[in-house]
Amino acid sequence: MIISDKTIEIVEKEQKCIGCNACMKGCPMLDRFCDSPKTLLKKLLDEKSFDYKLPYSCMQCGYCTKVCPVDVDLKHLFMELRKDTVNQTDGKLPKDLNTSNVAMHQKLSFTGLFSKKIQHLESDTVFFPGCALQAYSPDLVEKVYSYIRKTTKGAGYYNVCCAKPTKMMGKDSEFQKIYLGIDDEFKRRKVKRVITGCQNCYMTILSNSPDIEVISLWEYIAKAGVPAEAKNKYKIKKDEGLNTNKSEYSFVLHDPCPTRDVDSIHMAVRNIIAALGIEIDEMKYSKGRTLCCGAGGMVAITQNDIAKAHMRRRATEKDADYILTYCQECVESMRRGGSKSLHILDLIFLDDFLEVNQGNQSTLDKWKNRFIAKTARL
Repeated sequence: MIISDKTIEIVEKEQKCIGCNACMKGCPMLDRFCDSPKTLLKKLLDEKSFDYKLPYSCMQCGYCTKVCPVDVDLKHLFMELRKDTVNQTDGKLPKDLNTSNVAMHQKLSFTGLFSKKIQHLESDTVFFPGCALQAYSPDLVEKVYSYIRKTTKGAGYYNVCCAKPTKMMGKDSEFQKIYLGIDDEFKRRKVKRVITGCQNCYMTILSNSPDIEVISLWEYIAKAGVPAEAKNKYKIKKDEGLNTNKSEYSFVLHDPCPTRDVDSIHMAVRNIIAALGIEIDEMKYSKGRTLCCGAGGMVAITQNDIAKAHMRRRATEKDADYILTYCQECVESMRRGGSKSLHILDLIFLDDFLEVNQGNQSTLDKWKNRFIAKTARL
């Protein structure tokens, strides 16, 4: 693929790389293409062309820039290379990237079968759960929404995809067209605040609806308080002597990468966990320096071998009975990587997390759940 003049300017800017290779310690893909990003950047500038697999191997997690001493932004560069690929193929990306699956997901997501306009709105606040959470458990989503309605009177419910998968493919103009419909719905219903149950939705809405206050579900719960029945639910009572309290299981926390720079979310999640009476261990790479779960940038579809290898790395980074996280995609990645994993919402709203199915759901099961979530009388 030929690098566009616009992208060449970015490549030139990033020649500031000093070759320290700090980024390669946590990056899941750079070592597949180079021995140093400095070498890679020089090659891109000299040849003014690139292997299309390069940008579609980047998980768009931003770890590289976070640890870079001179702020080289490979995430931005690789996204522009994705756009170059889209432009040069007229949107018909190479078949070996398997992006037809993404296109089908997005096509179905915006049909009447799996999406619905804002419902039950009697205030200026909407709950936006996101696709992955609805695909996992419509019952859990219903419980979360019921909690939000109790703590914010008249909060509405918006069942739609944020369209980030389209954006991640490099199809920016297509994304903008889809998202315009979402933003128009916010404006039509005079929505001022959106509570998101997904880290990707949080960042997408924050970046594309500047007039909307976006708050993560975790910040919301931390401020409103965990449900009374969940407070200290897992705390071991020492005076009980020998017991089989579920909190005797060990937990390690994985922070999702989309919100790596939102410290308020990191703090809120840890406050919620403490309120549940759970003690957690931290990953070696956590909070702002967290590693991607392996599903970022749709790489699990475009370069599955890279995604699987990184899922195994992250899932086995630290030993624990369960990896706890607050992103459903991350939960599934940790399971694919070989570890038991739970969503924080499982611990808050389910009676017994030990009954949570640790197996991975089939694609058909996920679509069935999304249909149930769309048709449910929330």
